[in-house]
Amino acid sequence: MKNLISALALVCGTFAATAQTAPEPQFKTTCENNSWNRGDKLMKGFCETRDLTMSAPAGQPLSVNADPNGGITVHGWDGPNVRIRARVQAWASNEQEATARVKRITIGTANNTLRAADPDKDKNWSVSYEIFVPRTTALTLNTVNGGISLDNLNSAITFETTNGGVNLANLGGQVKGETTNGGVNITLTGSKWDGKGLDVSTTNGGIHWKLPRAYSARLFTSTNMGGIRTELPVTKSGMFHKEVEASLGQGGAPVRAVTTNGGISVDQERD
Repeated sequence: MKNLISALALVCGTFAATAQTAPEPQFKTTCENNSWNRGDKLMKGFCETRDLTMSAPAGQPLSVNADPNGGITVHGWDGPNVRIRARVQAWASNEQEATARVKRITIGTANNTLRAADPDKDKNWSVSYEIFVPRTTALTLNTVNGGISLDNLNSAITFETTNGGVNLANLGGQVKGETTNGGVNITLTGSKWDGKGLDVSTTNGGIHWKLPRAYSARLFTSTNMGGIRTELPVTKSGMFHKEVEASLGQGGAPVRAVTTNGGISVDQERD
């Protein structure tokens, strides 16, 4: 009987430990080797993915730099560390040269910073990142030619891209960022913004808001050259500037998104 009780205790302990372990992240990033024409010259491509793990940074942001080419996607998850899949691509006049270019790309993770580099200083390559981080991980994200996508996070986040769209879903905390050339899609979930607020902008691109009808926040959105489609009252509607400023539900944290050249839509959906 004593042996049976000990065995049951071992099984129960193993089950409890397993139940508390977060499931492995499911990456969506894959590779496609392709070719394309640049003028009258056929360029051959080569691609590979690399999986990395980092410790979650303590007391400082995780910095991700996708310069010169590549996008950044970050998901919040319940695991204890940072999981990364990097898609490394390069192009050249032949596949052998493209492959060699990919193989020499290094990806560094020192000092809580994720960044790729080419020792030959070539720029005919890109590295895009899909990253799973603990939901409260602070982030600093930068890219030049690539979009930024964030979901299921509640943390201090800053981001910037020059040429790329921005997708934000199920976020909280303090989020501030901008793109120069790209649209912005914002999906708010739950009953209110949990944190200090949202402040994003684009110069050339539209803004699409999606939020529950019962959402509570102080919403501000505006455009200088574009229309606004919304059921909310348009508080200013001039020839070169239109804006919506509204206290939604019980009010709360400010959520702000503005564009210089682009239209805006605000869709309030039933829960």
